[in-house]
Amino acid sequence: MKKMSQILVTIVIATVVAFGVAEYIDTSRIDQKVVSTETTYAHVMRTHILRCAYIVYPPEMIKDPNTGKLTGTIPDMMTEVGKQLGWNIEWTAEVGFADMFEGFKTGKYDALCSGLWRNPDRAKKGLFTIPTNYGIYYAIVRKDDHRFDNNLTAINDPKVRISIIDGEYGDFVAKESFPAAQTVRLPQLSDASMLLENVATGKADVVFFQIAAASKFMQNNPDKLKIIDSRPVRVMPAPAVVVPVGEHDLKDVLDAAFEFMLNNGAIEKILRHYDPELKSYNLVAKPYEVTK
Repeated sequence: MKKMSQILVTIVIATVVAFGVAEYIDTSRIDQKVVSTETTYAHVMRTHILRCAYIVYPPEMIKDPNTGKLTGTIPDMMTEVGKQLGWNIEWTAEVGFADMFEGFKTGKYDALCSGLWRNPDRAKKGLFTIPTNYGIYYAIVRKDDHRFDNNLTAINDPKVRISIIDGEYGDFVAKESFPAAQTVRLPQLSDASMLLENVATGKADVVFFQIAAASKFMQNNPDKLKIIDSRPVRVMPAPAVVVPVGEHDLKDVLDAAFEFMLNNGAIEKILRHYDPELKSYNLVAKPYEVTK
């Protein structure tokens, strides 16, 4: 009888232990599921931190080579966004044009904060906030090269070499409008000024660039480069931020912040700080008419 009681006690203890382990495992699984399914928006709202990846491309994004400090139109805009929403903006990772969306897959960062121009291919990989401006790209060549004077179509020639960085917007312009031309490709994370340097030194013939970004190089290298036509090659909407596909709540909140900044003049003030005459930017038109 005593032996039978010991057996029963052992069974009861084993059952309790097994139940406890099972309960622990189930809870663990539930916790893992909650963490893995947290949206980017929920994560940002919980932490009050927006982790931004960025691409160095003046004047949108300027990085001091000595201190690593970031300045430019986008950092200034994001600082204002952070103030409005009560978020800290954390500059998490420098990325290149070819791999800029990869961090969304691993949750390495919450947003791309670089003023990327939107196109159909990029729109498949991320949600773009509303435009903060319309960026203007011009064709720039060596000053003594007259093959393209007031004749952009002459660029579309197998003898012409276009300076690009893989995935940068000039790459898309070359493919879409001048497919017959050659391309001289720079590696990812190359300094954007190298695009201009390639043309100035004769390694390439043409580059597509914004005037505000090119002006410093042209001032430091007088009589080297010129704009070949008063007409821009492209005028494209330039959202400040891209968020992961499906993150509509995060996009909506950021849109509200940028809309507020467009209406109160903050965006124009930031753009004019880096480009006083707005040679590289068209302002977003207000969607209403003032009436008396």
